[in-house]
Amino acid sequence: MIDVKTKINSFFIFNSSFGPREGEEIKRVLFFHPNQISSDARKIQVGLCEAVVKFMSTFTSEPCEALQTQTKRYIFYQPEKGYWMVLVVRIPYTTKAVSAIGEGRAEFLDPSVMNDLLVSAYKMFRMFMGPFKDIPIEEIYSTCDEFFAPFIMSRNLTNDISDVIQGISYLPLDKNCFFKVMCFIDLLEVNYPDFKCISFVYNDQLIWNGLSSNDMLTLYQYLVQTLLPKQVEKEIQGGAIAAAQRHGRFISPPEGIRTQDDLRKLVKVHLLREDETETKQYYLIIYRTLSATVCFTIDVNTHLEIDTFRSLDAFIGPQLSTIASTISEQCAIHALQTAQLANTEHKFVYFNRLNLAFKTYPPVNKLIPSTSIKPEVLSIIAGIHADKKSLGNYGEVIIKTPDEYWITGKSSNDREFYVVIQEKNANLKEISDEVKRICEAQMKGIFFYPM
Repeated sequence: MIDVKTKINSFFIFNSSFGPREGEEIKRVLFFHPNQISSDARKIQVGLCEAVVKFMSTFTSEPCEALQTQTKRYIFYQPEKGYWMVLVVRIPYTTKAVSAIGEGRAEFLDPSVMNDLLVSAYKMFRMFMGPFKDIPIEEIYSTCDEFFAPFIMSRNLTNDISDVIQGISYLPLDKNCFFKVMCFIDLLEVNYPDFKCISFVYNDQLIWNGLSSNDMLTLYQYLVQTLLPKQVEKEIQGGAIAAAQRHGRFISPPEGIRTQDDLRKLVKVHLLREDETETKQYYLIIYRTLSATVCFTIDVNTHLEIDTFRSLDAFIGPQLSTIASTISEQCAIHALQTAQLANTEHKFVYFNRLNLAFKTYPPVNKLIPSTSIKPEVLSIIAGIHADKKSLGNYGEVIIKTPDEYWITGKSSNDREFYVVIQEKNANLKEISDEVKRICEAQMKGIFFYPM
């Protein structure tokens, strides 16, 4: 397990237009981690990155993505015009060329993983704070510090497959159970038209999504990585919270919604409009009972009354409790079927770029990262996944590593399927046949081949 905080040299955000004159360079730095670094050291690092960005712009219109020295890798991300986010990570270094390729690789996070960290950080910031350009200059420094300081310190990136391929774990339900969920959502929106259901999550798996894929992935990551683990910890402790949980309660804001004053604590989120170019602001309300979590949005211009929320609580609690119990029974049946169908000691990963569906075997627990796949193997999968052209719309690649790992990557209609097999005496045909068997057993009805 690799803790990202021990590998980050620095992380900062800058905008060159904020300090255009000499002597004002420090104004360009909107946020810098670690915060104990002196102003002069910050200006030197940002100045280097500004020079690199400007130098690269003379050769291409594409934004600069990375710079590597003997001991550091600089990863750049430009989320908005003029705004740059930079992650600087330490990399293993040795004077032996052969060792530089092999040794220490297990301790180095793949560049695509670190780039995804920057993208996720920005999307999370935009959702809860708004775009950089919409924040007044006099507030942007404190806003960035308020959000990014705890964010970067809470990231425990572990070079896990769920970090290499960021997706959403969906919960398959039978028709009757899914119909009950849809009826509950429709009935709720008819009775409370100001409240729009944007997601229905059971444990850490998504059942219903009412947002764009980009926003849903961000909200899903917030739920399963930040909010729900804390909530589950409270529930495990028992007591009054556990008792109340059985009948349901609002968990955002954390203290619940009991008085008119609690409505002032509602979290605001910025969600993309249909054209996905601008954002609109909403209140985010999250309700939970048993293991079921439902998220709603309501326009920030709506007048809120505590009686409405009390009525909503009385309406949701009993119905959601019944549905959660039904889903629990379905999960038990599905877990048994999955165990019977797996019948394999090999590992596989499925990802759909269209709806961000993500499935693995062994199953990934978002709360407990897996270390069952070697970093070298993860790096190969990350490389294939990051390079969309490597597989094309329909393609297959089989790679064998020196330590007898076989990695197969398949693609079909924006769907990707990776299988990892460790077999010392296998040949190419045997590996291909085994991958086909696993694909047919696990992806039947999901993974299609070209006609």
